[in-house]
Amino acid sequence: MRIRAEYYVGPELRFLANLDMKRMMERCLRRTSIPFALSEGFNPQIKLSMGTVLPVGIWGEKEYFDIELKEPMDPLHFQEALNEVLPNGARINTCKEIDMQAPALMKVINAASYAFLLEKGYPLEEIKGSLINSESLIVKSRGKKKDVDKDLKAGILDIEVKADIKFDIIKLLVAVGQPINVRYDELLQLLYQ
Repeated sequence: MRIRAEYYVGPELRFLANLDMKRMMERCLRRTSIPFALSEGFNPQIKLSMGTVLPVGIWGEKEYFDIELKEPMDPLHFQEALNEVLPNGARINTCKEIDMQAPALMKVINAASYAFLLEKGYPLEEIKGSLINSESLIVKSRGKKKDVDKDLKAGILDIEVKADIKFDIIKLLVAVGQPINVRYDELLQLLYQ
């Protein structure tokens, strides 16, 4: 049996790197009665697959992981059991059983939504207009050997702006994976250039 879980990572855990997040989930799973499956070999690992990598310093409302279980389990019971042992700042929002042959998370996830909280007073509509109306949105992207120019225009799928009581907010829906992968650090570079 395979379960796909949607989870929340709050600001309390924003400094955990991807491997730390996976290790936290594994430790929490070991503290429950969840019948997780282990890999074969000399160093068995929990068959846990995390979704997209959340950058250090960022928290996420809808992150995902897949886990393989040795025996059937009610997804609601899985959610409750794991939520009992997760630390403050993390919780399972929902989970469901998926087919064992279902594609991996990294093949399924093709977009990410980022919200940038800015100090009050930014010209939000002007920023949105310049992002929409620009023919290209060039940033310096880290290549394997050197920085390369990368056009993010095709990778920005939607832009939403709103003024909140405390902050001005820019929400960007961006493509991840293939053919274009827009990273968080590239969006920061774009907004602050």
